[in-house]
Amino acid sequence: MRFSDLGKRLLFVLWAAPLGWWIINSNISIIPRSIASVYPGQAAVVVLVLMACFEYTRMLRIFYPHNAFWFGYIWLVSYFVLYFDKENIIPSDLSIYTLLMLVALEAFIWGKRNQRKRWVRASLFFSGIAFLYIAGTSLLSLYREPFQSLFPPRFGAQMLSQLGIVTVIASIFMCDSAAYIFGSLWGKTHFSSISPKKTVEGSIAGLLAAILVSGAGWWYLANPMYPRWLGIVLGILIGVFAQIGDLLVSLMKRYFRVKDASDMIPGHGGILDRFDSVFFTAPVLSLFSYTVSRFFG
Repeated sequence: MRFSDLGKRLLFVLWAAPLGWWIINSNISIIPRSIASVYPGQAAVVVLVLMACFEYTRMLRIFYPHNAFWFGYIWLVSYFVLYFDKENIIPSDLSIYTLLMLVALEAFIWGKRNQRKRWVRASLFFSGIAFLYIAGTSLLSLYREPFQSLFPPRFGAQMLSQLGIVTVIASIFMCDSAAYIFGSLWGKTHFSSISPKKTVEGSIAGLLAAILVSGAGWWYLANPMYPRWLGIVLGILIGVFAQIGDLLVSLMKRYFRVKDASDMIPGHGGILDRFDSVFFTAPVLSLFSYTVSRFFG
């Protein structure tokens, strides 16, 4: 383990953890509620996704320097605005269709210098932006039903209003941290060729950490109408998909031949390096919420 990186990570946590707690739990709308209710946590999700988009398109530019990848920002911003619009009646399948049209336009006009790689270019551009959109809207949905019914408010204090979101985010980060620390100190069995530093020992430690945090949070904070064992299921899902997300981004960085997505966060790399597990796990959390509310609600 490189202790210089560990020190940077700990320093980052010292100020990021309390700031993140405030952002997640604050219920003060940053725009007039007559227009839409947008909480600091939701605004942070949009900012993180746009920053991740910047990192991803910057990596794409390594292979495709002549481009119009800024189409991705326009599309993401437009549909995030529509997400908060109370009168939004555009179905999600049409939103993906408009992205497909923009990607096709970008590939056909700006990709003409290398026609044989147009399909690869379009596929990489489309899949990256679509994934960020799905991850972003899934994270935003944590502030809505049915996730909110899983963890109803139990305390009157404002800074304790979103303990369900805190629980799942903490589970993801604890999974990452346990896998990193235990794998670095005691890992001997390599887990995947995608990332040589990943070990079986670290992966197991990450899974157990996710189960412990999710199980404890579900036991004390979840709606009592739902079975207690669902907290273990939630922990398993987080422990598995958080690590898949980490491997996916590692595969992406290997494809683009970069060590980190960026250097925005000291000791962590970029937004995609730090929040890859969060982005990949968020849709699973949404699916879990809908399934639990459907069968146990």
